[in-house]
Amino acid sequence: MHRLSPGQRWVVGLGVFALVLVVVGLVAVIVTVHASGWCLVESNGSDQTWEGCETDDSGIVWGGILAVIGLVHLGLTGLAGALVWTSTPGIGPRAPRPVREEFHVFTVGDLAGSATQDALFGRVFSVVEDVVPGWRFEDGASRPGRPDDSVAGSVLRLDAEWQLAILDRRAGPGQRRVRVDLASGGTAWVFTPIV
Repeated sequence: MHRLSPGQRWVVGLGVFALVLVVVGLVAVIVTVHASGWCLVESNGSDQTWEGCETDDSGIVWGGILAVIGLVHLGLTGLAGALVWTSTPGIGPRAPRPVREEFHVFTVGDLAGSATQDALFGRVFSVVEDVVPGWRFEDGASRPGRPDDSVAGSVLRLDAEWQLAILDRRAGPGQRRVRVDLASGGTAWVFTPIV
């Protein structure tokens, strides 16, 4: 039971308790029914006299009450269990957490600074230094270059697509976003003028 949440453990415990109530109630009814009917009135050696007698039927009453309470309890536990089980993690092996998608953006400008990130997104992201081979930086913009060119800058690791949309609007209609290969082996988006 180590994989069950506390709520699920309560449901299992209540279910077991309800089953015990039902079983004890039914056993009390069965024992009382089988024990009633004939009483030994007289016994002289091998002669025994049996007669119908009045018996205590309270076992049937209390056993029936216990069984009914157990059944009602079991039904209510089933309803509560359905709610708890669907709102808490399952019993089975834990599924691997989905990998959170990252959107890498290569920048040479002020986007690597925490003040700009905070102003744009309301938080600061992880930034690592990297290089884009085959590109050059001139006139304040990154542009495709010769194979021996390279641009050193920073890679900003965003975690949502809406953040890329903010950068698209910030870049304006004169720039487009293209995917480039980084010297570190990954890829990133870079904004470059439309030619």
